[in-house]
Amino acid sequence: MTRILTLWGFLLSATSICVVAAAAPDHSAVKPSTREGGWMKRHEQFNQKVKANQGNIDLIFVGDSITQGWEGQGKDVWEKYYSHRKPLNLGIGGDRTQHVLWRLDNGNIEGIQPKVAVVMIGTNNSGNDRNSAGEIVDGIKAIVSKLRRKLPETKVLLLAVFPRGEVFNDQRGNILQVNQVIRKLHDGEHVHFLDIGYRFIDKDGTIPRAIMPDFLHFSTPGYGVWAKAIENKLSSLLGDSPVNVPNARINGAWTFSIGGPNGQVDSSMKLKKNGARVYGNIAMGEDREFELLNGGIFANHIEFTIRRNRPQGGEAIYRFTGSLEGERIEGEITAEMDGGKITQEWSATKN
Repeated sequence: MTRILTLWGFLLSATSICVVAAAAPDHSAVKPSTREGGWMKRHEQFNQKVKANQGNIDLIFVGDSITQGWEGQGKDVWEKYYSHRKPLNLGIGGDRTQHVLWRLDNGNIEGIQPKVAVVMIGTNNSGNDRNSAGEIVDGIKAIVSKLRRKLPETKVLLLAVFPRGEVFNDQRGNILQVNQVIRKLHDGEHVHFLDIGYRFIDKDGTIPRAIMPDFLHFSTPGYGVWAKAIENKLSSLLGDSPVNVPNARINGAWTFSIGGPNGQVDSSMKLKKNGARVYGNIAMGEDREFELLNGGIFANHIEFTIRRNRPQGGEAIYRFTGSLEGERIEGEITAEMDGGKITQEWSATKN
């Protein structure tokens, strides 16, 4: 019996040794670190906002340039979905998990107790063999753990890392492996995992420029897709009413108008909406019709591009943005040719 007990004691000791050996991971994705350039300035601006709004922040977004973009291409979407929810954007372009970890330890969430923290981070760890999928998982786990420890009353809405790259690629594969594991952090009480990446991809697996112009960062319609995809879950976690942004009615025939050398020139335009995507064409004369490319829409904001080959050689690119009010669109065209840009107003009226 003594021998058996001794053996049992040895096994317990061995188990304890194994537990100690399986200590916290030790690699770049989990080592809090800072960056150079304007990074520290933006970090300090966050801290100033936090100090100035103690007790007045209910919603934070934590991430990298994709999250920071809520202040750029996503500002109109942010205004409609989040401005009334006492929000704070804690996104910094180029950040990896280790940089977020440092920021969370150095003032970005000090003294606040938001109801919800929306987290989407890790894509910058995945490039150029910076970190393996397993290491990225460790980094995301560390962030969620730190948020839980520092903000125990805050619900974490953890988003799957978004897909990137126009077509299938190895980096997307690594991101998929990360998402397969971090979904296990979902406990339905404190941490809620949501994978909305499929909403940014077409049926053939490509990411459309209308949603991600550079296949990584979002257009205004892309931010609209993001906001709409998380709204029901976010509203539930915040305990408020879901935001409902009405769908624009643009399908049909329009008269397109633009100023020309001899006055206003009118032509026909056809528009069709499918979700956040816009399709159609503009006729320029009897035998010149241009397909609308990279078309997208959010609420009353519409954008698309047309391209044409110039008779003297080269290509001209026309980028349209506009605002829809009732049955009229007004906006600007930025024409790019010969290395320069020209901006002109345009309008359209529904027939």
